[in-house]
This record gives sequence, structure tokens and C-alpha cells, in this order.
Amino acid sequence: MAEARKSLVATVQSDLQQMLMYGGFAVGDCLPSEGALATQFGVSRTTMRDAISGLVEKGFLVRKHGKGVFVINKSERVVVDSLRNLMMRDNYTVAEFMETRRIIECQVVSLAAKRATQEQIAEMKVITARMEGDSDIHSYAKDDIAFHLLLAIAAQNRILFSFVRAIKPMLVQMVVLSGGQVERDSHFHEHIIEAISARDSDLAQRRMKEHLSASESMFANSIEADAKLDELVMSNIPRESKLE
Repeated sequence: MAEARKSLVATVQSDLQQMLMYGGFAVGDCLPSEGALATQFGVSRTTMRDAISGLVEKGFLVRKHGKGVFVINKSERVVVDSLRNLMMRDNYTVAEFMETRRIIECQVVSLAAKRATQEQIAEMKVITARMEGDSDIHSYAKDDIAFHLLLAIAAQNRILFSFVRAIKPMLVQMVVLSGGQVERDSHFHEHIIEAISARDSDLAQRRMKEHLSASESMFANSIEADAKLDELVMSNIPRESKLE
């Protein structure tokens, strides 16, 4: 595709996206035909088709064969994929990931201490109790990630939740490589729940820092800090654990 045409497609895509977001279209609405939209925007049908395809990839639209193009909202899924692809494809290191995780998860647990419902706290306790009985490290990792995702839900911040979802494959591999035993023996999760139950956000942050420091120390024996994230995720981990 020539540069001029790429630029035109990008402009049309941006204008159409703005129309979807602010022009009165609701989720479930069917767009006018490609021909009608092409006439409205003053471009060829091919250009309009490519612009629509870009918005399908972004999660704004879906094509239904024989029916047309419909407005959807998969923006959260797109955000998660974009964050994950950014970290996986741009040669970010494990050290950079760990630093970022400390910043994000400490904020998550601070907000969870202020906002978690009693039902969410009860569910956290169920998860940690189940982790005590997990004999398989992959089952343990699955429950560990469920715990951290629930913390993000309890924080009631969708952007933070999207970030935690995005780093799920990295977290799984960290737990698998570290073995998880020190986490169990030190009862980090139970201590975090106690701080959340007490609505003590400062204590919750300290407990999370202790948890992450111990996890990183165990993990440091398995992979170098300057290793790339894609090396971490793709190394010796069951296929189903890599997926969302």
C-alpha cells in the first residue's frame, strides 16, 4: 500500500472511530453500507473497506456475513492485547517488568484495601485456602494469578485491571519458575488479606512489597534480570498457561 493511501486510510479510520465514539452509534447498531460511507467520506470503497477492517481489529466493529458491519465494544480486550504486545515485542527486560509490577501492584492493593467488598475479601480467602492444597505447581500458579486478578477487580480501577490482565502470562511463568514454596511457607497472601480486611492501605502496600521482594528473589535464581520478556513467557510453560 502506497504511503499516501496508507495516510488516507488512517485518516478515514480515525474519523470513523470518532463517529462511532461520539456520533450517536450504540453497541449493536448496524453501520451504513460501505458504499454509503465511502460517499459520505468522499473516498473509494476500497479505502473505506480498509478503514473498517482496522476498526474491526481494534474491537470497535464486527463483520457479520450477509448482514453488515455492527458496532461492538471490545476495547478492554484490545487494551490488554496492546499492552501485552508492547511488552513482548519491544525487547523489554525482566528487570523493567519487575520494577513496573512493583509500582502497579502496590497501588492495586492500596486501593483494594479501601474499596474491596466483603464478598471479594471472602473470595480471596477461598482462593488462598485452595492454594494451600495445590500439589501441582501449574494449579498453584493458576490460583495465584486468580488472587492477583481479584485484587485488581477489588481496586475498582479498570485501567489497573487491564494491566494486570496483560501481564498474566509473565506472572504465571514467574510462579512456575520460582516453585511457589516460599510464598506458601511465608503466608504472604494471608497477610495481604488481613491488611485489606483491616482497611489499612499502608500495611497492605508493605505486605505486597514483602511478597514481591521474596518472589523476585526466588525468581532471580531462574532467569537473568536482563533477559527479555518474550524469553520468559515462551520458555518451558504449558501452552494453555500462555493464553488468556
